[in-house]
Amino acid sequence: MTKNVIPIEKLLSDQREKHSPVALRSDFHDQHSGYHEKCSGPHDNAVLDWHDWLNNVARWRQVLEQHDAQRWALYHEDASVFSAILFALWSLGKTACLPGNCQPALIASLKTEVDAFVGDFDGLVDTLPPPSTQTVDAEQLAALAHAPLDSNKILLQIYTSGSSGKPQLIPKSIGQLSAEVGHLQQLWGEQLASTLVVATVSHQHIYGLLFRILWPLSAGVCFDTHTCKYLEDIKLRADKGWALALISSPTHLSRIPTAMDETALKQLRCIFSSGAPLKRDDSLLANERLGTAVIEVYGSTETGGIAWRQQSPQMAALWQAMPGVQVRIDTPSECLELRSEHLADSVTWQLTPDRVRFDAQGQFALLGRADRIVKAEGKRTSLDEMEATLLQHPAVDAVRLLMLEGKRTEIAAVVVLSSDGASTLASQGKRHLNEALRKHCLQRFERPVLPRRWRYVAQLPVNSQGKFERQALLKLFQNPPTSQPRLPTVLGQESTASGDIHLQLHIPEDLLFFDGHFDKVPILPGVVQIHWVDHYARQSFSLTEGFLRLESIKFKQIINPGQEITLALSYDPAKGKISFVYSSATGEHASGRIVLDSTQ
Repeated sequence: MTKNVIPIEKLLSDQREKHSPVALRSDFHDQHSGYHEKCSGPHDNAVLDWHDWLNNVARWRQVLEQHDAQRWALYHEDASVFSAILFALWSLGKTACLPGNCQPALIASLKTEVDAFVGDFDGLVDTLPPPSTQTVDAEQLAALAHAPLDSNKILLQIYTSGSSGKPQLIPKSIGQLSAEVGHLQQLWGEQLASTLVVATVSHQHIYGLLFRILWPLSAGVCFDTHTCKYLEDIKLRADKGWALALISSPTHLSRIPTAMDETALKQLRCIFSSGAPLKRDDSLLANERLGTAVIEVYGSTETGGIAWRQQSPQMAALWQAMPGVQVRIDTPSECLELRSEHLADSVTWQLTPDRVRFDAQGQFALLGRADRIVKAEGKRTSLDEMEATLLQHPAVDAVRLLMLEGKRTEIAAVVVLSSDGASTLASQGKRHLNEALRKHCLQRFERPVLPRRWRYVAQLPVNSQGKFERQALLKLFQNPPTSQPRLPTVLGQESTASGDIHLQLHIPEDLLFFDGHFDKVPILPGVVQIHWVDHYARQSFSLTEGFLRLESIKFKQIINPGQEITLALSYDPAKGKISFVYSSATGEHASGRIVLDSTQ
């Protein structure tokens, strides 16, 4: 441990100045401030000092010691309330189990894992009422100061993100956490000193727990009680005049607003990122826009921190091991092995699923996960390598591949399109774009292993840690419920003297094709509009010819849920062409021609 950090197991007996700042209460950002006041006193927009925090721990200890339950699920969005409950549990030798979120399915599964619930679970389960705000007497504080925190006992269980499967509960001892906090201080204690720690990540995960609560508490640094949902929220914290340490992730650092508050930028002293590797371009752009180079930390819930890097414009940075961590390559698998003081067993070498390549100085590059090397059609394929190939196509901004297990095992792709890709999708349709991307992949992969199913979305589903939400990805490929319509409601139909057909259509708000296109502003995909033209033209004109190509396709206005639209159809049998126009009271939405193949 470095001189300036207090081991976690000794925090409750720490004799620091009673007015030392612990947390900045920013209730202007909170939706449950009344609950927080009942929990820990009226400190709205004020600094919670060391004396206040110890009193809050003691109050929660009084409540918790009246119950025999040993394993407690703990969830609370306020970091100061959360930390008080956490240390109250530890002071009683009770285990805290941290769910990563408050989703009903996860909380329901916890009922079989824990004995009781404490915190704010939004009414999903019965929880302890918050303690009173009465003054804690000296005897109770003395009892708290002498409460033993066993560094070897498993007093924490954290849910993994579930990004590669079902979430698992990972046990941690206070000794493991304390060792890692000491190493963080050894590496970056000077940058953290005298800052206000602000975060865009949750403290319910190991990264947020260590960086935004345990490390600041041990180092005597003030942390903000609330999570910044957006980077723009940093301005509200900057207004307090503190130097800022930002605890973030690729989810936010890859989407930095073009205009950030100048005062906030000048106060940013250091930026940390973890949860997933940050693309080099995003790291350099963050440095340019935020004025501070990003320190990336590589690790996992299971291993704790393993290594770190900091990109520079001059060269791509490799990962270097953190203090207390030894790394090497496992030759047969080409995966990283480590021996770490952040593990329960600090002697035995542990194999990770991450493939690596070392340089002569002992630093390493991450090459992708071994568990993302899959077998499709009897052939071994790297999903990481195929994603990298797809990212080289101008139509693709981001992509995630996954394996679908059904009657056959197949690779599926979830893609965020560039502006060029979105234009191609609108004008030439999904089938054309699918084939273009498959053809691009053929440069490096055999046809049998190419993705067979494709979904185009506004953004990839990731959590606040920047990890992919596997269940959300899988849901995109599940069979749609039969209750969701695929066609509009036909309000009326009339034929003109020239034989054209005019259909009055209502666009259902629960239309299947609005799912994922897009979440915030659903719009009717262009490919669906073409499909409807083909469907109603064949129905109206009794056509049997096959599809050949599209001509003069123009999309002028978006079509939204609930709109009433007129679809005008005409058929020229001599030329084998279907002409169409979508229009409404606001004007023309789309037009073009379908050319039929008379040879079929």
